[in-house]
Amino acid sequence: MSALLLVHDRLSISLLLFMAVLGAWGILAYIRGETLSGSLAGAFVIGQGLIVVQILAGVALVVAGAAPAESTHYLYGATAILVLPFVWSFLRDRDQRKALLLYSVLALFIAGLAVRGITTGGG
Repeated sequence: MSALLLVHDRLSISLLLFMAVLGAWGILAYIRGETLSGSLAGAFVIGQGLIVVQILAGVALVVAGAAPAESTHYLYGATAILVLPFVWSFLRDRDQRKALLLYSVLALFIAGLAVRGITTGGG
């Protein structure tokens, strides 16, 4: 296993765990009656940054000649990098409590995408 593939693999696990914890944290905050706080918003930005780094590692692997076991792997990566910015652009001036719930569910969705990405990557 090349070093770049190892980095991409470990980043996928980090992304999975980070987004799962972030989704659970956000849903717990929603249940407690809270709105989107600065801490949670910052964590979502960090999560998006982690997605970007993961995608860049994947692109570097493709440039180096590696390919995933299944082509749907690319779809999971594209969806993961686009979904949070899209929803943010839709919800940025709306009810922050509803935004918290939707962002939290999306974090769990991205964790699911990470699971699918891991299974289709073939590394």
